[in-house]
Amino acid sequence: MSKTIDSEDLSLAKVFQSFYRVPDYQREYVWGEKGPNGEGGDQVDQFLHDIQNEFETATDKDAPEYFIGTIVVWEPEDGLYDLIDGQQRTTTSFLTMCALRDAFIAVDADVPSTLNDQISSSSTDWQGETQHRMRLDLQYEDACGVLAEYGSGRGHLATRDGTRSIRNLANAYDTIREFLQDSFAGDPAQLKRFYGYFANKVKLIRIQTPSVSRALKIFETINDRGVGLDGMDLLKNLLFMNARPDQFAKLKTEWRELTQELFDAGEKPLRFLRYLILASYDVKDSKLREDDIYV
Repeated sequence: MSKTIDSEDLSLAKVFQSFYRVPDYQREYVWGEKGPNGEGGDQVDQFLHDIQNEFETATDKDAPEYFIGTIVVWEPEDGLYDLIDGQQRTTTSFLTMCALRDAFIAVDADVPSTLNDQISSSSTDWQGETQHRMRLDLQYEDACGVLAEYGSGRGHLATRDGTRSIRNLANAYDTIREFLQDSFAGDPAQLKRFYGYFANKVKLIRIQTPSVSRALKIFETINDRGVGLDGMDLLKNLLFMNARPDQFAKLKTEWRELTQELFDAGEKPLRFLRYLILASYDVKDSKLREDDIYV
C-alpha cells in the first residue's frame, strides 16, 4: 500500500463523481441544529449566502471560484471513500444538489442529467455486479437512512422527528429550499445558472490518505487549529486514534450513549467536560476556558 498523502483541488461537480460514506463512528450532522427556542442552525444559511455573494459577481464571461474548505478521505478496498473530515460541508453540498433538483421539478423544468448523476449513480465491481447508490451515505445510526430519502426525491415524505441528525437534515433541507425560492423565485433560467455555478465554481481540496489512522491524524491536525470542532469532537477523535479498529463499534456506541444522555438532560457536552476536569484533576487555572480544554 502506498504511504503517499494526495491532495486535489476539485469542483463539487468532480467531488460528486465519486462515492462517499461517513463511517458509523463519526459524529452526527449538526449544521441544521436549532435550540429549544429556534435559535441557531444558521451555518447552512451562511454557507448558501456566502456562495450567493460570489455568484452575484459573475458575468457572462467569467465567474469567481469559491473555496469551502477541505475534506479528508481514505479509500478501503471496496472503492468507496470513507469521509473522515468534512462531513458537514459535504452533506450540506449534497443536500443542496437534492434541493436544486427538487426546485427544477417544482417549476416543471428539465433536471440537468449531470445533476441527477451527481446525486446518485451506478457502479460496477470487478466481478461485474452493478449497484445503484447515492453519492453520499451516512452510516451512523443517528442518520437512520434518511439522507437517501432526500437523494431519491422523497424529501417531502422523509421522517422529520426522532434523532438529532434526522431533525438537522430536515432543517437544513428546508433552509436550502427556502433560499432557492427566495433568491430565484422559481425562475428556471436562474436556477440553472446557479446550479452551474454551484457545481463548477464552488471548490474544495480533497486530501486522500493511505489508511484510516493517517486520516484521523490529519483530522486532528486540521481541527486543532480552530477550524470548527470543539474539544469534545477532538477528544472523540483522539480516542479513535488510540483504539484498534475492532474496538470502534463498542467505542462509538458508548460515546453515542454518553452524549445522547447529556443532550436529553439539556446539558452541553463541552461544559460537562469542563466541570468533570475541574472536579477530577488538580487544574491550576480554575478559569479553564472551554475552548482550551483539548489543548
